Amino acid sequence: MSNTYTDYVNKIAITVPERYIDVKTGESYSVSQKIVDQIEYHAENSSLGHLVLSALHHYLTPKPVLNGGSAEILQQLADIRSMLENGSYLIQPPVKARTMNEQTDAAKLLNMKEVEDILEAFGG
Repeated sequence: MSNTYTDYVNKIAITVPERYIDVKTGESYSVSQKIVDQIEYHAENSSLGHLVLSALHHYLTPKPVLNGGSAEILQQLADIRSMLENGSYLIQPPVKARTMNEQTDAAKLLNMKEVEDILEAFGG
C-alpha cells in the first residue's frame, strides 16, 4: 500500500510504495521504516525537496577513487607491524594526507611476503 507525503509550503508531494526498484541495478527492495521516518520528518518540516535532491545527488555522484589507495594500506600495515614489534601504541593526532612520493616510498619499504604474513596473523 502506497502512502503520499506532502510538503505544502513548497508544493511537493511524494508517493512512497511498499517496494521500489533500484534503477542502477534493477533489483527490487522494500522501503525501510527509516526511509519512511525521514520522508515524514522532511514533509512536516517543509524540506522534502531538499531530501529528495540530496538523495539523488548522493545516488548519482560517483564514489571517489582514492589515489594510491594500496600505498596507504601498505603504510597502515607497516604502522601496525611497527606497533607490534615495539610493543607499544601511541595515540597521535590525525596527520596531513601523504604525498604521492611518500606513498610510493612506503610501498617500497614493505615486502609483500611480510604483508601477507601480517594479514594471516590477524586472520585476514
